[in-house]
Amino acid sequence: MKIGIFLSKRKPEEGGGYTITEEIFANFLKKIKKNKNNFFFLINNDHNNKYSKILIKNKLDYEEIKTGKLEKIIIFISQKFIIFDKILNKLNIIKLNNIFKKKNCNLIWFLSSEYRERVHIPYICTVWDLQHKTHPHFKEVSSWGKLIYKNNVIDNFIKKSKIVITGSLAGKKEIQKYLKYKNKIIILNHPVSEEFLKKNKNNFFKKIKNKYFLYPANLWEHKNHLNLIKAFEIFLRNNKKFFLVLVGDKKNNYNEIMKLIKNYGLEKKIIYLKFVSRNNLISLYDNCFAVIYIPFSGPENLPPLEAFARKKILINSLYNGSKEQLKNYPIYVNPYDVKSIYNGFMESINFKNKKKITNASYKYVKSKIAKVYIKKMLYELNFLKK
Repeated sequence: MKIGIFLSKRKPEEGGGYTITEEIFANFLKKIKKNKNNFFFLINNDHNNKYSKILIKNKLDYEEIKTGKLEKIIIFISQKFIIFDKILNKLNIIKLNNIFKKKNCNLIWFLSSEYRERVHIPYICTVWDLQHKTHPHFKEVSSWGKLIYKNNVIDNFIKKSKIVITGSLAGKKEIQKYLKYKNKIIILNHPVSEEFLKKNKNNFFKKIKNKYFLYPANLWEHKNHLNLIKAFEIFLRNNKKFFLVLVGDKKNNYNEIMKLIKNYGLEKKIIYLKFVSRNNLISLYDNCFAVIYIPFSGPENLPPLEAFARKKILINSLYNGSKEQLKNYPIYVNPYDVKSIYNGFMESINFKNKKKITNASYKYVKSKIAKVYIKKMLYELNFLKK
């Protein structure tokens, strides 16, 4: 059997999606050295040729395509109208199917979470969340055009897949509930990057060491920064020595977040560092008092695992899937309730058995690495059963 691997190059500013994709890709290449001829790679939007250079170095067969705004319209048309899909494939305007057929691929694995045009070869789809179904009111998914696109492209792409990979039982149940999906679903937990399990001597931002809470999340509406700021303002009234550090790319809720910080007069107590490199992010974890991560949705998130890897106290939202992924290691809070988030801050400064809990969560997260993810996946693909 020859397996096609489809992979789009992600930007570091994407956060967890970028980290997971890079980690799985790197570990996958290490594991298939003895079976190189059984795999073909189709790489999308590799603008700086990073992936192509790696594939050439490893002597792996690959081709490249590019997807822009026009191609996204074509993907929508392909999923919406069967007749146009046939025409677009025949004219080679849609190249994906023709490339994989030319390479005699029997199965395609979409290694990262992405949704494409109709695929005429059996394929495996990776699903991280169904936010357009579970939380459609957020700005990042609620615009008229986005919802129409997602409800057609994402839904159809998942429904027509032979197998779905998702990270948790909670995720599996969401797929079955919202999409009535009845084919095979494989549960493979989010892998934490092994970089977070290594020693780090970087002292980036150590000037307020052990005096700040770290919230590592892009400024999307669903990340819940507004309730976080409201709770932190209350917490500061009797805990003035602390700071809150925000890191992540500017997104659609940036203006509202900055406005609220200014209204509360917290410009000197809440520090926004924008996007930071992985090495600096690890240093921020190491130097913080505790990590807080309070989005409205899951069912899995990567930063909590990173907090465990750096042996940090974690304040985390109680959302669908959180306890399945993180067990009882975090301090759980209701992300919709400002008082609950405030109580989470208070519990963290009075945290008992800190060393015992953080050592246990560290041991737990060491089993959540990409090597384990890839081993399980290759077993499913029959490459480790011989």
